Amino acid sequence: MAIQPRKQGLETPFNFSTKRAKKAHACAPQCTWPGCADTGEFNAPKSPRNLAEHVWLCAEHIREHNKAWNYFEGMTDAEVEAVVRHDTVWQRQTWKLGAKPGIKAKASFANARFRDSFGLFDDLGDHTPDPSERALPPNSPVAKAFAIMDLAPPITLEQVKARYKQLARRHHPDANNGAKEAEEKFKEVATAYQVVVKYLEGCA
Repeated sequence: MAIQPRKQGLETPFNFSTKRAKKAHACAPQCTWPGCADTGEFNAPKSPRNLAEHVWLCAEHIREHNKAWNYFEGMTDAEVEAVVRHDTVWQRQTWKLGAKPGIKAKASFANARFRDSFGLFDDLGDHTPDPSERALPPNSPVAKAFAIMDLAPPITLEQVKARYKQLARRHHPDANNGAKEAEEKFKEVATAYQVVVKYLEGCA
C-alpha cells in the first residue's frame, strides 16, 4: 500500500498552519491583566461576585486568576454557612418533615380516638430525655458523625456550628484548587454536620 506524502503546510495532524488560524490569532483580544501585552486566549468570569462579566487572559495570568479565586471572600460567617447549607442540597428548596406547603398538619394525640391512660402521647407533657443521659451507640451514624467533626457530647449547637464553619472553610474545593479529595471531605463534613445538628435538636 502506497503512503501518500503529507501536504505542504501541515506540520502535524493537529497543528494546521492555515490562513484562517493566523487570522483568528491576529484578531484575538489582548490579555486584560494590567500591564500585560500578550494575547488573551482564555475566557473567565471577572470575579466570584460578578460571574456574568468575563475577561480574557493569557496562559500565565489565567493561572494567577484561578489561584486568587476565593468565593467566600468578603462574606460573613452567617453568609458562608448559608451558602454551604444551600450547596449540600444542590441549591434546592427544603423544609422540615411534615411542614411541606400544601400538606395539612396531622391531628395531635390529644385529639386521637384512643385512650391514653398513662399519658404517653400527651402533647402537653415533656417527654424529652435528658441529653446527658443519652449515650451514643458504637458505630452508629451519630457516633460516626461526631467522630468526623472531631467532637463529643455534651456539646451545644453553637459549638457545633463554629466547628462546622472551620471545617467547611478548610475543605471547601475553592480553597483547595478544586481537589477531589477536598470535595469528598467537604461533602462528608456537611453530611456529618446535619446528622449532629438533628441529633442535638432532638435532645433540646
